[in-house]
Amino acid sequence: MDRILAKARDRQSKLVASCDTIYATAEKEDREVNEQERAALNTNLAEMKTLSATIQEREAIEEYRRTTMPVRETGFEDGAPGQPRVVKNSFQDDPNKGFKTPTEFFSSVMEATKAGQVRDERLRFLTTAGSDEHGTYSDPYGGFLVPAGFSPNMLSVQAETDPTAGRTTQVPMESPQVSWPARTDKTHTTSVSGGLRVYRRAETQTVSSSRMETELVTLTATELMGLTYATDKLLRESPISITALLEAGFRDEFGAKVLYEKIHGTGAGQMEGVINAPCTVSVAIETGQDADSIVYENIIKMRSQCWGYQNAIWLYNHDCLPQLMQLVMVIGTSGVPMWQNSAREGEPDMLLGRPAYPTEFCSTVGDVGDIILGNWSQYLEGTRRGIERAESMHVRFEYAEQAFRFLMENDGRCWWRSALTPKKSSTTLSPFVTLAARA
Repeated sequence: MDRILAKARDRQSKLVASCDTIYATAEKEDREVNEQERAALNTNLAEMKTLSATIQEREAIEEYRRTTMPVRETGFEDGAPGQPRVVKNSFQDDPNKGFKTPTEFFSSVMEATKAGQVRDERLRFLTTAGSDEHGTYSDPYGGFLVPAGFSPNMLSVQAETDPTAGRTTQVPMESPQVSWPARTDKTHTTSVSGGLRVYRRAETQTVSSSRMETELVTLTATELMGLTYATDKLLRESPISITALLEAGFRDEFGAKVLYEKIHGTGAGQMEGVINAPCTVSVAIETGQDADSIVYENIIKMRSQCWGYQNAIWLYNHDCLPQLMQLVMVIGTSGVPMWQNSAREGEPDMLLGRPAYPTEFCSTVGDVGDIILGNWSQYLEGTRRGIERAESMHVRFEYAEQAFRFLMENDGRCWWRSALTPKKSSTTLSPFVTLAARA
């Protein structure tokens, strides 16, 4: 089979399977396809459309070759010396051209060299190229007439998916700034409801009054924009859809930028990253702990300070993986691994019973943010406008170029403004926990 055709069919099957997985995940979680998943679907569909064109072209070539091009049916079997005879096997399809062993082939070549002529008919395929015919072996005499092959499929490194997608609290923003009232209930020493209190009383006694304290949590959408130019000639003559290529590329870029800001964003004119959130708890390192190391006690203490651990996930930089996989809970002379490798394809690894995802956007090992434990349901992700594409021929009209602009408007932050102080402990809890720097 045509190798290009086989690869195109295989890639198309993988893209279809990827789309099915996205829909199955959304259905399993009883929700609509989110924006990140929609972007992945659109990218897959664009590539599938290109692949369909490639498959159609290669299938037409295969059909032409099968029904039109002649096949030599001359083959050879052992018989009288120098007496080849026709057999049913196709000589063209025989990779050994009738020779049983390499020794037999080389012996026949040596005899032909000594005699100065080809006596073994099985060697005729070596004499088909001469010096007076047109052929692809010489550019001036035919090679230039055979164009080089070109695949319409663009090679690229697959963009990293957002592990937090579908886990944050999605907030549609009908205006550039939206505020929500929130109960200030992050100190449970006397009240768990932001100040209200209840008392036991005797029948004729009254109790002290109390009141609840509230605050406003505000999201302010700002624009994220990408801009590029392409010549009209490129758009007109490229066998690859430049528009689809740019759209897929910018979708990857927008997704990467949003994930980076969810982790590292300052909150000033951009999303607030969980590393910089005022409620985030940073677990101190152990006494005498080596630089750039992760030890068992670090992970246990991070787990102990995570609020809503049953909904939390671990994010870690790839540099951390070798150490995480070797963490062991010591029991006697043996131990129990804290890390559990995924038992099923497509499922994440587990750390202390919760999913663990590698991401290049976490800090390198040893820096704050190299490993993050987060309950992302407490993170508000507001969208004013999804990714919008606009084109203009006027910006560089005199250069015969098109301008492509991609724009989205959003904001995000954890709505907790402080960590939670429990009723009977001074150890605070937070939906987001990091590990202090180990320099």
